[in-house]
Amino acid sequence: MKHLLDSRAISLHGAEPADTLHAPSRPYPNGWFCVAFSDELRAGSLTTRRLAGAEVVLYRTAKGVLRAVRPQCPHLGAHLGVGGSVEGENIVCPFHRFAFDPSGTCVRTGYDQQPPKASLTQYPVCEANGSVYVWSHALGMPPQWDVPLFPMDDRQPFSHRTFDIAGHPQDVIENAFDWGHLPALHGLEEVDIGGLPVTGEPISTVTATARNTMMRGFHQSYTLTVIGLATIAARTVLPAGAGNLYVMLHATPTGPGRMQVRFGTKLELNGFPGVPDWLGRPAVTPLARLLSEVLQRVGSVDTGADLLMWHHQEHVARPRLAKGDGPIGRYRQWAQQFYTEPTGDLVPPRPERSEASRSEE
Repeated sequence: MKHLLDSRAISLHGAEPADTLHAPSRPYPNGWFCVAFSDELRAGSLTTRRLAGAEVVLYRTAKGVLRAVRPQCPHLGAHLGVGGSVEGENIVCPFHRFAFDPSGTCVRTGYDQQPPKASLTQYPVCEANGSVYVWSHALGMPPQWDVPLFPMDDRQPFSHRTFDIAGHPQDVIENAFDWGHLPALHGLEEVDIGGLPVTGEPISTVTATARNTMMRGFHQSYTLTVIGLATIAARTVLPAGAGNLYVMLHATPTGPGRMQVRFGTKLELNGFPGVPDWLGRPAVTPLARLLSEVLQRVGSVDTGADLLMWHHQEHVARPRLAKGDGPIGRYRQWAQQFYTEPTGDLVPPRPERSEASRSEE
């Protein structure tokens, strides 16, 4: 089942994607959503990405300034992502060569005339942890919180892959609190996991130890940082201070019942045990990049099992939870803060119990 990852293989079992059989039951959530990994947007380049039923043009100026704008030029509506270009610090429309500076203001026309009083519609954008995020809110409200930063080396890019599938970001992020699927779907053993979402806080943390994760046969301890309904970031500290392994799982809503899941890995090595820095340092970065690619391929196969589930999953608003599921009910209450209107996912509150009992909700 884990190998049913590519579009050709997914079609072999005959089941339809969830969005073709079930009308989407939840709106787009609000928050920061990853639309690219940082290395996909180099200085002087632009690209178009889908987000919450619309398109966003991303570009980076020659000096590295990052911007996200509405694709339509305010002049006559040409799509900036179709033939548009970045020239120095300006983005230039392909239709009449109108240029717009980083503030969005039109500063030049294509025929040396006074530019009109026109500006691009800009969207809040930020870059954190090797990822590019754009803020999306149903009512157009400005960002309410910041994406946390991890102590990683931004000079080394993630090895990554993007999957276009049916589903909703809430179900992807639920994986962090659906502890029952870890041994059942992924074969993890000796799982010891804990952490509850805090009401009103957009960031949650889960700590875990398990055997048979990406490094089969070994016990691995890791910390999951849940960022809104958009990202699960895992960090594993390697033994003997050898470095860190980062795994990013981004879920971005693109259209009704559709999303893009971005999966990336990055291995950061501090050096080789017993080898002097002057001798080992030149080989550390190339080796780390190679191993990151290997781990990304290994992890993609394992993540393929989740992708298959999400692609065909029908959302159950009132799940029949069982002991061992993990704090799914509490997670869904926490998730309500990211919607402008309630989604009907509220699980009736239960009597207060000890922390040990809560972990079995």
